[in-house]
Amino acid sequence: MSIDRQLLTQLRRFEDPRTGILEQFVERRLGPRAALALLSGPLGEQRSLGWVICPSIGPEHGNLRRLEARVARRLSGAGFPVLRIRPDVDPLQGVFDEIDLSVRLREVEDAVGLLPAESGAREVGLLGILFGGTVAALLGDRLGLPAMALVEPAARGGQYLREAMRRHAVGELMVAAESAVDVPDSSLAQRPMHELSTAGHTRIRGLRLNRAEFEQVSTVNLADDLETFRGRSLLVGISPTGAVAPGLRKLHERLEALGGDVTLEVVEDPLPVPLGDYYYRNAGPNRVDTRLELDGKLADAIVAWALDRVPAPSRSPA
Repeated sequence: MSIDRQLLTQLRRFEDPRTGILEQFVERRLGPRAALALLSGPLGEQRSLGWVICPSIGPEHGNLRRLEARVARRLSGAGFPVLRIRPDVDPLQGVFDEIDLSVRLREVEDAVGLLPAESGAREVGLLGILFGGTVAALLGDRLGLPAMALVEPAARGGQYLREAMRRHAVGELMVAAESAVDVPDSSLAQRPMHELSTAGHTRIRGLRLNRAEFEQVSTVNLADDLETFRGRSLLVGISPTGAVAPGLRKLHERLEALGGDVTLEVVEDPLPVPLGDYYYRNAGPNRVDTRLELDGKLADAIVAWALDRVPAPSRSPA
């Protein structure tokens, strides 16, 4: 049976004249885990700056995909080419079932090199949410990129992992309660660290974490690690009260000290579910989307900042 390669090529690309954008899968794979690249771009005039969206990890990655897609399409509608990264997940092998900072950095670095070739963008900025924001900040600094937008970045790796362990313990407690199993709270909270010290690896919220990866992520402190970034940056916090988290404030001060153009915004939201967690809630026979309004606010903030800080559209690439 022959393969209709022309049809397959056509299926890789989608154009939406109503919104003025296109989306297509790029043939080249990214990083050591061969992640997929999904390009969004304008059908009309294009701006000189393109964006790479750095994905988060584990359950966060899946729960943030809608927000990433919304931001990518809004930016593309405003003239920016955008590249999203999608892991090529093998459910039997769990390819993306790990917390490996070096893998994430390699994927995004490959994407930064790929976007200009695929879209004609002359410059590349990075955008990331939660752990994706951490990756964006580290690479934006390392590569000397002109812009980055970070939404609730994990400013301190050790704190990020401790919070992940806390949520893991809460989840285990809920399962134990439903099974009527009496398990001490302390044993669940301490189990991941005990397994790291004895077996050299553990699992947190479905993610595999070994000792070397734990130490690598734990050393991250963005307020200290950023050394050269002088471009434009957007820092977005989310708070029920409008208060700025200490870690985000320190990162803001660090970027200002380096001489960059820094914008700090706080989006007020009740946060019934933490950003990055599963956001549907049962309400009787219905499911309520607790993050729909917040996703819209975040996309609005990012696009408004990008339009205010980036040059006007240039002629579309040939």
